[in-house]
Amino acid sequence: DLKNHKVIYWFAYPVLLTTTPIMSTGQSLLQEDQRLALAQQVHAMRHALLRQKTNDGFPPYFVWSPKQGICTPLEEYMETKKAATTDETTEDTDDVIYCALDPYSGSAASTTDSKNSSVVDLNCGWPLRNLIAFLSFHGGLGGKSSVSVLSFRPGRLRRITTETDEATVALDQAHDQSVLWKITVPTKQDYGYVDDDQTDKSQNKFKVTGWELNPRGKPGPRSADLRPLLDPHHLAVQAADLNLKLMKWRMIPNLQVEKLQSTKVLILGAGTLGCNVARCLLGWGVRNFTFCDYGNVGYSNPVRQPLFTLADCQADNGKGVSKAVAAANALKEIAADVQATAHVVSIPMPGHAESKEQITESVTLLDQLVQDCDVVFLLTDTRESRWLPTVMAAAHNKLLMNAALGLDSWLVMRHGNGKGVGCYFCNDVVAPENSTKNRTLDQQCTVTRPGLAPIASSMAVELFVALLHHSKYVNAPAPKVQLSQFSPTVQSQGKDGDDEDNSSETPLGIVPHQVRGSLVSYTLMTPTVPAFVHCTGCAAAVIEAYQQDKMELVFQTCQPAGHEALENLSGLTEFRAQANAQLEAMEDDDAMWDDDEEE
Repeated sequence: DLKNHKVIYWFAYPVLLTTTPIMSTGQSLLQEDQRLALAQQVHAMRHALLRQKTNDGFPPYFVWSPKQGICTPLEEYMETKKAATTDETTEDTDDVIYCALDPYSGSAASTTDSKNSSVVDLNCGWPLRNLIAFLSFHGGLGGKSSVSVLSFRPGRLRRITTETDEATVALDQAHDQSVLWKITVPTKQDYGYVDDDQTDKSQNKFKVTGWELNPRGKPGPRSADLRPLLDPHHLAVQAADLNLKLMKWRMIPNLQVEKLQSTKVLILGAGTLGCNVARCLLGWGVRNFTFCDYGNVGYSNPVRQPLFTLADCQADNGKGVSKAVAAANALKEIAADVQATAHVVSIPMPGHAESKEQITESVTLLDQLVQDCDVVFLLTDTRESRWLPTVMAAAHNKLLMNAALGLDSWLVMRHGNGKGVGCYFCNDVVAPENSTKNRTLDQQCTVTRPGLAPIASSMAVELFVALLHHSKYVNAPAPKVQLSQFSPTVQSQGKDGDDEDNSSETPLGIVPHQVRGSLVSYTLMTPTVPAFVHCTGCAAAVIEAYQQDKMELVFQTCQPAGHEALENLSGLTEFRAQANAQLEAMEDDDAMWDDDEEE
């Protein structure tokens, strides 16, 4: 099967069958002195053949004469026998043992060899059965009883040199399991032979067996898969993860390569961050991707977004290929075993009014994609576009990795889904709304230093891979806050004294809640922000409303005044009112102190 680089074969060792079982009058194992003598004489025979340069291997059939102390290849013995007299032949037959190299390994019948403390098979293999047929057809022994045949099973088979090594001889006989039989040789007729004088030989219908069974133990062919050696696709798959295999072998024994390969990643936003995150995930062995984006590849994209080319911009008469589709196709060109799908979908956003039909279609698709994935990478370019995926991930308890860019600063964080650490919106005291309605076209574009996106993308991927190796995964705790020489907000490794589940450490290091960086000062911070009870993204009231009627919640939030409804639902409106009341009370207290001082 050349297309699939497979060789299909069916091995057979043909053996003639008798119509009736071969009769045996006795069987036995060789004694220790017999084993040693046989091993020595077999070595002598092989050395003689080696010196004659007629055979440097192992004769499969030979004749052993214990009285004379010699072994002779069967072919040579038969030529000598033909030249001998009838009386001598009869006398020889009683003195010799016909041997076949018979490495049988069945288990239907067995006995224990007390000397070797091993189980010895008492069945004869195909080579010995063919020797018996040869003795019947060509040895003139058909019907003769008490013929000695030996199933020769040496302890080991080896190449020999011209010099005899007594230690080698002793080692070869040490585990010898040869079995000696006394049998009655079947006649030609027992094999289905009709008559020597029969001119029509087609009437001789021999029964033959010997086909090898397949791995299921049934008659049928086997196959050898040569793809690891010949198939370019298979070779590319193996080579792609070589770095990870070396990493696991030499540096990180606990690295879970198989888990990474099976992880399903949902990437929301196939722009500058999305392209860089996907490329970095490929390096970690991730192969299952789903891209979601609503835009097309523009002429300004390929220089910053490494999965796109100029051809993607020129497609469809200059309209450009969908970013999600182009990104998925690009990954398939990079790694041979990538499974990438694309969805052209717009994420419903607070303050961006859409029809109920559009919202229903988008929410249904996105909700199913979030449920099917193992991790969500939220890489969109506006604040409000991050709200719905945040709610969905919290509702389905999925890990969400968030990355955002400024001009010269960046943020990478993991969401806690309302438990423990906070989400992207837990720092805010206002709900997300339409942030582009009062901006000019140039203000709506994301403007950032070119080196920022690769840094933030790699940080997001590295944090995700570390989380994947934590026992609590999405619920992994953040490091305790403590000054160290590495960061002003994270504790050094090995200082917290917690057990494995409560520790923030993994085989790849700690798993901070946030990583904030700046290219102005070239510094990093790893702050931890707890979940906010009135957060508009992960508050219990918001998640409960989504689970009860997701379509209605999203539809109301997408209205022009949807941010107000969201603030009321999460309790943020009441929280601000209480805060304002306390501030006013504090101001009144300050005024009273000022009046007292004047008096």
